[in-house]
Amino acid sequence: MGNVLFMSMLGVLLCAVMWVLLRLGRRWRYYNQACDLLGEGGENQRAEALFRRAARGLYGTHRTAALAGVGLCRMQRGGYAEAAAVLEPLMAQRLPRAMRLDEVVLPGHLALCLAMLGETSRARHWLGVAHERFGGRVTFLVLPEVAILCREGHLGAALKMMEDCWPLLLADGRVCSRIRLFRAFAQWKVDPERNTDFIFMTLLSLAPLPEWEMTFCREHWPVLADFMQMGNELVARQEAQRLQREAEWAARYAERDRELAASNREPPKPDGDDGSSG
Repeated sequence: MGNVLFMSMLGVLLCAVMWVLLRLGRRWRYYNQACDLLGEGGENQRAEALFRRAARGLYGTHRTAALAGVGLCRMQRGGYAEAAAVLEPLMAQRLPRAMRLDEVVLPGHLALCLAMLGETSRARHWLGVAHERFGGRVTFLVLPEVAILCREGHLGAALKMMEDCWPLLLADGRVCSRIRLFRAFAQWKVDPERNTDFIFMTLLSLAPLPEWEMTFCREHWPVLADFMQMGNELVARQEAQRLQREAEWAARYAERDRELAASNREPPKPDGDDGSSG
């Protein structure tokens, strides 16, 4: 009887363990799917939903990783305040061993969010934490540092840092649209006349800028919003000019077609008298 009871309890325990493992496996699949979507770009909202589902069923370092994914998705969609609120409590927690590099990256992302919000003192603190964790300067921390300098009005220092680091940023694939925006913004503030062509070319390549980014900057960083609006207006003017040129060409082709049609409808001229006599 005792053996039967023991085997029954063991069976229940094994079933419970299998259920937990299956549940964790399913949640971890949600996490991996969310990572894939985040890497592809353009699916941040769906990725965030998957990260949240994963976080509800994961524990320990894996739950920390899922919540970090939620914060990154919010940051990518311009929710800097929400992203900072998610990321900052995670700074004292550990990530899975395979994500040790992310423990350096996350304080940098938090610093960027805080810089965009104007919280430059807190941003500098977490940027310093990121540098300490890595043990030196790394290219993926240039962006938050540049954002802090620009936010504090040190545009010359920000521009010099980007110019000094640009070859390394290119080599490491860190020249993202945001750092290109900050570079053009700093040039616009430091010496707009000298850098006019470069600034306009950069704005044209980046615009139209996302409306959520414009909305955020109008509220939290109006000077940057004005600069970004210049890019959107440039694109709008170019588009208007393109449409006007197309309309002019269409009118010319239509006029030519009408002339050809009119010439084809004219009756042939009768043969003239050849001047011969009977």
